[in-house]
Amino acid sequence: MNIKKILKKFNTLNISKKLMIILGVFGLIPFFIGIIDIWINKQNFYFFINIPKYYGAIILTFLGGIYWGVALNLSNTKIINNKLTLFLISWSIIPSIFSFYALYTEQIVSVLILSLGFILALLIDEILNNYLNFSKWYLYLRRFLSIIVIIVLVSSYLILSE
Repeated sequence: MNIKKILKKFNTLNISKKLMIILGVFGLIPFFIGIIDIWINKQNFYFFINIPKYYGAIILTFLGGIYWGVALNLSNTKIINNKLTLFLISWSIIPSIFSFYALYTEQIVSVLILSLGFILALLIDEILNNYLNFSKWYLYLRRFLSIIVIIVLVSSYLILSE
C-alpha cells in the first residue's frame, strides 16, 4: 500500500480514531530513544535505565488492561458468552505478569520476555478478533505498533548481548 492510499484512508476516519492512531505512533518515540541510548551507551545508559525494558513493561500491561475494559463493556450484553468473558478477564492480567517478571530479571532476559509478551498479545488480538470483530484500522495499528516494538526489543537484546 502506498503513502497516498494510506493518507486517503486516514482522512476518512473520525477525529477520535485519528487521535488514537497519532498517539499510538507517538508512543513509539520512547522505544526509539531507548534503543538509540542502548546502541550508543550499551550498559552505561544515559537515562540511567533501560527505556525499552521499563516502557515496554508499561505498554504491555496497558495492552492487557484493554481486555479488562472490553470484558466490562460486553459483560452486560449477549454478544459474548461467559467463557469468553472469563477468558478476557483472565487474559487481561497475563501481560501484567509478563511485565512484572521482566522487571525483575536481568536486562538481556527481560527484553526477550517482553518480546514474547508482545507476540502473545498480538496473537490473542488476532484470535479474539474472530469473536469481537475489531475495526480493521485498529488491527492494522496494533500489528504495526507491535511489530515495531518487537523489533526494538529484539534489537535491544542483540545490542546488550554483544
